[in-house]
Amino acid sequence: MRTAYKVLAYLIALEVMIQAAAISYGVFGITKWVEDGATLDKAVMEDESTSFTGLGGLILHGLNGTMIIPLLALVFLILAFFARVPGGAKWAGFVLLAVVVQVFLGIFSHELAGLGILHGLNALILFGLAVTAGMRAGRQDTVTMGATHEREMV
Repeated sequence: MRTAYKVLAYLIALEVMIQAAAISYGVFGITKWVEDGATLDKAVMEDESTSFTGLGGLILHGLNGTMIIPLLALVFLILAFFARVPGGAKWAGFVLLAVVVQVFLGIFSHELAGLGILHGLNALILFGLAVTAGMRAGRQDTVTMGATHEREMV
C-alpha cells in the first residue's frame, strides 16, 4: 500500500506537469491562430466547428483538471488511511485541499481573470505537496528497509 501511495503522489505531480504543458500548448496555439488572421470572440469559442492547433491542449487541461486530478486526489486520500505512511493522511489531505482550491480557481478565473495568477501559483503548491508526499513515503520505505536489513544481520 505504501508503494501505491507513493505512485499516486508522483502521478498527481506528473498530472500537474501535464496540465502546464497542455495549457501552454493551447495558449500558444490560440496565439498563432490569431496571428495568422483569425478572430477570437465569444461566438467563435461557442462554435463547435472551431478548430486550431492547440485546441486539444485546452480540452485536455479542462478535463484533466476538473475530473482526473480530483479523482486521483480523492483516491490518494482514501489510500492514505491504509498505506501506513507516517503523516500520509495529512499530506494527502493537503493535496486534496490544494486540488479543490485549484478547481475553484480555474472555474472562477473565467469570471475574474486576476484569479488566474492564483491558479498558476496554486498549481506549483500542489506540485510541491504531491512530490513531498511521495518523497516522505519513499523515505519511509528506505527507513523500513534499513531496519529490516539490520534485523536480518543480527
